[in-house]
Amino acid sequence: MLPPPPTIEIDVAKQVITTPGGSNTVPFELYSAGITARDLIVDFGTAAVPVDPRIGLKLPAECEDNSCPLGDVEGGKSRAFSFTVQPTADLPKAGADLQLVVRDDSGRWQETATVTILRGGLGIDLQTAPIPDVALTAGKAAVLPISVRNNGNKTADGVAIALSGQPYVTFPNNYSNCVDVESPQGIICSFDIDLAPGAVFTVSPSTPLTVAADTVAPGPADYKAGVRAFGLTDDSADAGLAAARKAVRQPGTKLALVPVMQGLAVADPSEQNEWDNATSFTVKVALNPADSVALGDTFEGKVGETKTIEVGFRNDGPAVVLGPGKQWTQSAKVRIPSGLALTKVDKKCVPNADGEPSWDNPGQISGHDYVCVATDPQTVGKKQLFSFTAKIQNGDNKDKGSITVDGGVQDTKKDNNVAKIEVKLTTTGTGNGTGGTGGSGGGLPITGAPTGQIAATGLLLVLAGVFALVLTRRRPTA
Repeated sequence: MLPPPPTIEIDVAKQVITTPGGSNTVPFELYSAGITARDLIVDFGTAAVPVDPRIGLKLPAECEDNSCPLGDVEGGKSRAFSFTVQPTADLPKAGADLQLVVRDDSGRWQETATVTILRGGLGIDLQTAPIPDVALTAGKAAVLPISVRNNGNKTADGVAIALSGQPYVTFPNNYSNCVDVESPQGIICSFDIDLAPGAVFTVSPSTPLTVAADTVAPGPADYKAGVRAFGLTDDSADAGLAAARKAVRQPGTKLALVPVMQGLAVADPSEQNEWDNATSFTVKVALNPADSVALGDTFEGKVGETKTIEVGFRNDGPAVVLGPGKQWTQSAKVRIPSGLALTKVDKKCVPNADGEPSWDNPGQISGHDYVCVATDPQTVGKKQLFSFTAKIQNGDNKDKGSITVDGGVQDTKKDNNVAKIEVKLTTTGTGNGTGGTGGSGGGLPITGAPTGQIAATGLLLVLAGVFALVLTRRRPTA
């Protein structure tokens, strides 16, 4: 029986405009949404829609007969590729379509995308050069090699650069011609320069522009970031552009661009291709520890009384705990001691009979073993508590209770991962229906098996609307 085909998505510009006599290098990205896609091949053109020679298609050296080997793309990851077009003067005004067909080497399945190639007139075409991935330790920064080229045949009268990233990725602003923006979070820097056709500018080494990882950034983790360039006349580019235009005239140290090469200047800019204005990169943050401390509690009262406790865990830092992922999420195993009859279980907890969590039964009372899951990433000092209510039946506390937290790879300190859950009989009731220490820190040695993965499929199922894990594809955010 053949395995199911992978789910492949092709991310490529729908339209590419080149200036007369000019060329464009067109990147595209393949993403495998499920299983690993093996032995991929991309074909340019089909029998029904062959490659129009007037688009001037140029492929890398490893390609042959308009067919290029791509290799494997792991599930949940992407692979970048590119091709170049240089249309001839006889390309029709309406352009020509170029079909991209991604398939396996046996031809059992395929995915198709279409790009329309056009020859434009006069206009600017800003292109941001690719930026390699950046490896950082939390709290550190690195210089970004930003380069912008005008592929058009008109001069850009002023240029702005916007940088943005996912939470915990920042861009330190040390210059008067840069402004902080909130949506998306980052900065916009403006430059009162003319970027002529064919000209390339880079950030001056004397005024470096950096990307940083917050000191509390969860790690190890990958964060997406991006850079986009646009003309100062592009009112639709970003809500912060008006502030950036104003900032360029303010006194103070300014971020500077320096030319790499210079072309002939003309006037009246109009952007032709927006898809190549931006480039994305990954900020890879190294391990940043987060100490998950187990918090126990005590059912204290008389026989026959109903008491509620709260157990859970606390993040003692120094980093924020990683959020839910494909293989792991912060959780805890809870063992309720003997001598009790449970009457209510927290909705963020599910029965864990024989080590098999019942993910579709949140809050269900069934036995004395449960798995409880954090609803969101734990910031430093934050507690995640789970409530259990039980009627005290007797003083039999032979079957001890405990909570064991799974803090994942960040939790390098293991001696506080287990705390006691106990029953304490009193001769008089407390009168308030509650009991215990309210979540006391642990200190027991770990003697049981590790928590392990909390879902056999690698995904958390939705627990009755209380918490859900949403996995999204890796995409540029800028």
